[in-house]
Amino acid sequence: MSNDESAVGPDGDDLVAETASLLETFGLTSYEAKCFVALVRIGHGTAREIAEVADVPRPRVYDSVESLADRGLADVQDAQPRRFRAPDPRDAVETIRREYGQRLDRLEGLLPRLQSPEPRDERAGVWVVEGDEAVSDRLAALAADADDELLVVVAVESLLTDEVRDALAAATDRGVEITVGSPSPAVREAVTDAVPGASVVETWTWWETHPIRAGEISSILMADGRELIVSSDLETDLPGVDRHSAVWTDDERAPLVGLMQPLLAEAIRSGPSAHGSA
Repeated sequence: MSNDESAVGPDGDDLVAETASLLETFGLTSYEAKCFVALVRIGHGTAREIAEVADVPRPRVYDSVESLADRGLADVQDAQPRRFRAPDPRDAVETIRREYGQRLDRLEGLLPRLQSPEPRDERAGVWVVEGDEAVSDRLAALAADADDELLVVVAVESLLTDEVRDALAAATDRGVEITVGSPSPAVREAVTDAVPGASVVETWTWWETHPIRAGEISSILMADGRELIVSSDLETDLPGVDRHSAVWTDDERAPLVGLMQPLLAEAIRSGPSAHGSA
């Protein structure tokens, strides 16, 4: 087994464990994964040799390797004693890739057939996302959906991620009219730099302090008057640690959209232009 020891190096145990664990995610049992890794390490061998390397009971080696052979992941030699051989690692990966590609193709054909030919009427839904990253991702996604107009308020710079800025810049390239308001000079300056085609205004100046206090609105985005997200800054159980939570909808029938549309338009558009003065 000296050859086996040198094959994996000083971090061999970690390498073996990680490889076996990954193989299990592709549908191999624990014993099958261990036997396959052992076969790759020694190249070929008897059930006794595989059992020693894989730390698998010898009786379980036979059914495990036969199962691997059925999947094209092992060769069996009819000899006394029987010997087993591993495929080339690249061939093994391609076998697994092909198998799962076929399963995904089959799933792609089955799922649409499960849908009702006459979809149920869906009530206007308002959904919830939690956490700064989730809120920013949803801001970027709704901005990417806009065709005509985006009304945006961002009160805290942490929500104005690169993805949000890129989505706003791409929207201007599509000819979308964008108005961005913020009480934060840093946010207004960042938007002006990243999205030169946007109208940037100072808004919500009735706040006494900045950044916002826990519980206050931290961002709003409305796309084409029909898709909306509203986030707020919430306290957590940890002292001094806040996180953003949001409600959003992509259905213009949602009452929240009808309520926020005139308020948002008035709040943003009534602010003085901030281009060049952030």
